[in-house]
Amino acid sequence: MKSNQITNIVACACLLGSVLASPVLAQTSTNKPATRAGSQVEQASALMPASMVSLEAGEMMVEPAASCCGDSGCLECAGVCSAPCWNLCDQWFFNSWLEQGFTGNPNADGGLIGPAGTNGPLIFNDQANEYMMNQLYLSFGRDVCQDPCTWDIGGRIDVLYGTDYYFIQATGLETYDDNSQKWNSSTGPRNAGNAGLYGIALPQFYLEANVPWGNGLNVKAGHFYTIMGYESVMAPENFFYSHSYMMQYGEPFTHTGILASYPTSSCMTWYGGVTRGWNTFEQPNGQVGFLGGFRWVSPHEATKLSFTLHTGSEDPTGQNNRTTYSLVFQQRINQCWTYVLEHNLGAEENARLNTSNDLAQATWFGISNYLYYTVNPCLDLGIRFEWFDDRDNARVFGLANDNVASGGDYYELTLGANYHPNSWFILRPEARWDYSDLSAPGINGAYDSGTSKNQFTIGFDLITIF
Repeated sequence: MKSNQITNIVACACLLGSVLASPVLAQTSTNKPATRAGSQVEQASALMPASMVSLEAGEMMVEPAASCCGDSGCLECAGVCSAPCWNLCDQWFFNSWLEQGFTGNPNADGGLIGPAGTNGPLIFNDQANEYMMNQLYLSFGRDVCQDPCTWDIGGRIDVLYGTDYYFIQATGLETYDDNSQKWNSSTGPRNAGNAGLYGIALPQFYLEANVPWGNGLNVKAGHFYTIMGYESVMAPENFFYSHSYMMQYGEPFTHTGILASYPTSSCMTWYGGVTRGWNTFEQPNGQVGFLGGFRWVSPHEATKLSFTLHTGSEDPTGQNNRTTYSLVFQQRINQCWTYVLEHNLGAEENARLNTSNDLAQATWFGISNYLYYTVNPCLDLGIRFEWFDDRDNARVFGLANDNVASGGDYYELTLGANYHPNSWFILRPEARWDYSDLSAPGINGAYDSGTSKNQFTIGFDLITIF
């Protein structure tokens, strides 16, 4: 046999052994926020197929010491420290990856041959028939010790360069109040707000502290990913290359503010804090919002349930409330099958014009189903089916005028696979079908420059973890 074949067989055998040996399938700390498969790798291990857990969680996170309080030399008896102490554990980390991909779309302007078009309302992999370096991602910092009797301080900084920067920019940080560019001014295919195809963003930079109070209070302050939803901006935390409509349009990407988490038991963790709104570093209206929720994990970690809510004013006047919530349910059926359900609902005051030409409330909601099957430690298969109802057309295209636009239902079916022969390489091919009944003057659908009600794409990306 060739040497590379032997290497792959050995790697797969090792991965299989690690999966079978762990009754909880290599889960990371349950005290960390259940982000939208969000801002921590912990969410990926919580909601991804078993074989992917052993790859990503082990490679992407530095595990905290079992008892930082004991390591610091403080007295501990029956799990209770005689006095709070400072943690001396070394938990510094540096993570990085490169994501690059391609999405073929025969319905885009120019077709498969000719000038590249766009994939309609799809973002992140928005460029059709064109190579994209989506993410060159760097994150570094220090994980805090999740210990109820230990003071600890940490934090992290994330830097993203690539085509994905455009969609996660924060008002007042990367862009001005009018959405014009502060950092990434350039001519290029996008050219919206003078933005180029490639740019840089700082999606996270925050300080984090562990406070020895009760079961241990965690406090985060700064700019960070939302804890809402299931899918993540961070590429290795997702199964599919493309994203759901709910992730793209129904939920925020980032917040700036303070977020606290507190575990009331080994199964239940509560979250609460204040933010400056959706994707903002400086809120133009001067208002703050509330972000909170809970995450429940069954004793054997086969079932997980999280609920998160954000409410606050996002309009320039600061008078119109926007409230949205996300519910994520995950069930590991057996060693091979995993099912995930996400439901999202949102509403915003005075966000649409009704047929009487009066301002009225706009609503949206969605349901997304994910089913994963682990073929072997190196290969997983997945399917996602979603219905996103933007009936008031306030989210996807911003046509919130009942006298102009009608329809607003979006459906997508995605079939995909994850091939990960080792801990640093992931190949994610997918085939996706989209349909929408959107209609407006001069628009007969959401795809192919407003001329088609459906779209079929075939894409793939490669993730290399350093």
